[in-house]
Amino acid sequence: METVRLTVQERESTGDGPARRLRAAGLIPGVVYGKGMQPRSISVSLEDLRTVLTHGHNVVLELDFGRPAKSARTKAKVAPYYAVVKNVQLHPIKHYPLSVDLQVVDLAHEIEAPVPIELVGTPAGVREGGVVDWEHREVLVRALPGAMPETLPLDVSGLHVGQHLTVAALATPPEAVILDDPETIVVTLIPPRVEQPGAFAEEAAEPEVAGGAKGQE
Repeated sequence: METVRLTVQERESTGDGPARRLRAAGLIPGVVYGKGMQPRSISVSLEDLRTVLTHGHNVVLELDFGRPAKSARTKAKVAPYYAVVKNVQLHPIKHYPLSVDLQVVDLAHEIEAPVPIELVGTPAGVREGGVVDWEHREVLVRALPGAMPETLPLDVSGLHVGQHLTVAALATPPEAVILDDPETIVVTLIPPRVEQPGAFAEEAAEPEVAGGAKGQE
């Protein structure tokens, strides 16, 4: 299983003011939480976070809190924290990260996460004038953290006008389970919109006269 190492720093100050100062210094505020642990406020380098996000939101992270690899008292190796990106808050206009939530996971226990659907190919019906209506863009998937797919491909090349594909048509790896209703429609190839001839001309022929009916002054 491939993991990505991410260095995080614990922080004591919380709130809008400290968060703004962190961002000004090139750091992003965040929180690490998980089952059986108290949430820990952290900061992470903006550059490091952007690098992590290039691997997708479902990549497994090995968190480095800057502590030694072995306990000074017991000489025993300290178990690493593994986590996944649970949420990234983005600036509403500039779209850079404002904060990040990391969820600690047990590599031996399944988790649930949204996985984007990736349309593959060009529908045959596009040559017939059909228009792609992409109705369902992600599904909820259950899998071990290390087996969670980044995307689920859906081959739409055989789609003709008036046809659709459902969740059941998604190519799913054997170690993952889709939790959405298999009958949910993902994509439909709809007919092109055709304007009724003469409709505009009829509307233009009878303009509305302000202040009363036609012919009145």
